[in-house]
Amino acid sequence: MRGWYFIGDSHVQSFEIAATIRLLDRPARCLLVPGATSVGLRNPESRTHAVALFKEALLPAHPDAIPVIQLGEVDCGFVIWWRAQRHGDGVERQLEESVAACAAFLDDLLAGGYPTLVLTGAVLPTIRDGEARGKVARARHEVTATLRQRTELTHRYNARLRREADARGLPFVDITPRITDPETGLVAETFRSPNPGDHHLHPIRAAEVWAEALNALDLPP
Repeated sequence: MRGWYFIGDSHVQSFEIAATIRLLDRPARCLLVPGATSVGLRNPESRTHAVALFKEALLPAHPDAIPVIQLGEVDCGFVIWWRAQRHGDGVERQLEESVAACAAFLDDLLAGGYPTLVLTGAVLPTIRDGEARGKVARARHEVTATLRQRTELTHRYNARLRREADARGLPFVDITPRITDPETGLVAETFRSPNPGDHHLHPIRAAEVWAEALNALDLPP
C-alpha cells in the first residue's frame, strides 16, 4: 500500500499527530518547514528554502508515496496582506500569485512521475484581533487585517485551490466546514489550541478531522 507523504508548513503537525496516534489508514511520512508559504514555492532562494527541501524529498517520484500538500495559512494570515501593503497592488493580485505558485508546484510533481497527489485547503486563522501572545502573533503584528478578513480570504483562497485541483483531476481536502462555528463564521472555539499563544489548531481534534477526511478518499492502494 502506498503511504502518505505530508509536506508543508508547521500545520503539518496535525498529520504527524494523526500518524502517531494511528488514526490514518496508510503509513505516513512528514516533512514540515515552519513558515513555508505557497507563494514561496516559486523562489528556491526563499527564506525557508521550502521548495528546494520539498523537491529534494519528493523528486524523483516515490512509487510508494502519495504526496499531500498543506500550505496557505501563512499566505492568508500574513504574507498576502503584507505584500499587498508593501507593494500597493492589492490583496487579490497577491492571492492569485500565491495560488499560481502552488499550481506550478503541483505540475512539477505530476511531471516528476506522481500519478496523483492530494491538495489540502489552508486552515482557518486562529490569531484573534489584537492578540500579542505567541511568537507568530508578534511576528505578524504589521498586518492589520482582522480575523474575519483573514478568514474570508482563506475561503476565497481555498476555492481557488479547489479549482486548480479539479482542473488536474486531483483530490482536494478542505476541513473548513468541520472546524467553523456556524454562528460566527470563524474557527470554532473547540478547534482552537488550548495554548492561547499557539496559532495552530487543537492538536488532537484537528488530527481526528484530517484523518477522517483523508481516510474517506477513494484512492488506489
